[in-house]
Amino acid sequence: MADSVIRLYPGNWLYNAGVIGFLYSLKEVEGIPYEDVANFKDDGSLEIRKDIFENLKVDERYFSERKISSIVGKSDLYRNYLQEPWKDKFPYYVEKLSKIEEKEDAIPCGLCYRKFYLLNDDIKELENLGLKKFLEGVSKFDMRHMSMLGPSIGGFPNGFWNNSQTFRVCPLCAYLIIHHHLSLVDLSDKSKIFVNAPSFKVMWHLNRYVKEIYGREKIEVIKELLGMSIIELALKFHIQLGKWTMMNIEVVNQYREGDNDKIEFFSLPYETILLLMDRNIASLINDIGEINVLNLVLDSKYREILDFGERVFKIGIKNKNDWGKHENDFINKKIKMDKNKNNLVAFSQKLFKLYALIEEKIGKGVYV
Repeated sequence: MADSVIRLYPGNWLYNAGVIGFLYSLKEVEGIPYEDVANFKDDGSLEIRKDIFENLKVDERYFSERKISSIVGKSDLYRNYLQEPWKDKFPYYVEKLSKIEEKEDAIPCGLCYRKFYLLNDDIKELENLGLKKFLEGVSKFDMRHMSMLGPSIGGFPNGFWNNSQTFRVCPLCAYLIIHHHLSLVDLSDKSKIFVNAPSFKVMWHLNRYVKEIYGREKIEVIKELLGMSIIELALKFHIQLGKWTMMNIEVVNQYREGDNDKIEFFSLPYETILLLMDRNIASLINDIGEINVLNLVLDSKYREILDFGERVFKIGIKNKNDWGKHENDFINKKIKMDKNKNNLVAFSQKLFKLYALIEEKIGKGVYV
């Protein structure tokens, strides 16, 4: 790793969300496009220029409610993360992250699994500045890092793969995860979602598309949001996803049930993602534009696409004045877009073509 950059690799979802959230914050606070300081790599990793930590607007970022979030005192997100005695020292800590390195005999971080540490001289300086207790505090994962996770870390499913009640957090992760909430999409039911994957590049684009799609169409169903985001990925970028990546794309859903905060994980089958990443299939689903057709693909009900097309075709070739009540009800219930209602025969042909493309893809043994 070059001295001027730090290379980050995907880990558990909270760490990943922190990295993506930090990239969002660069544009939001400093007005810096991520491309100026970060570089997505083909292996899923991310390189960040170290000197960015020396040039952040720390006061505006972390001590103003208008920006990232207050991390002082009683923040709902980061309770007691930074008490008042250390407030004026915190900018120095952020600046010194530019000196972060890996040390072979250091204790691995429980979030990024790396052995990051600050150079000894910097540790001494930080201790002299009165941040010793702060560093000791944030080095163990607990309530101050994320209030809803800290008390029950051992109880989480595949989002955390460390069963100890406390584990070490490196100085870099202690900083990055306070940005995790910036990458979450707030749904109208008060839940929040984040798309997790083994690639920062894929996560960056998928989460951006989820935000765009939800803001545009207010789709609440997580499955549909993920499916449409994968279609956007296929159509707008020539990104070739490996099997490992497609098998490990998941949506993290944070929600509240009664008095309890809960986290659930949702994923689409690898075979479904493979179909959605096919540009011809993705383009046709996008052109059709009907959520119920997308759901047939998401639920692997491919034969029903053909059946749907056949019934639409039979109705479409009849004079509309000859339609019965059941036919009118069927069209109005099953087809939402005017462009499809007004040209049923053409719509049915698209359904036939979609079914044929899917069968062709399956027939080529793509699921092996």
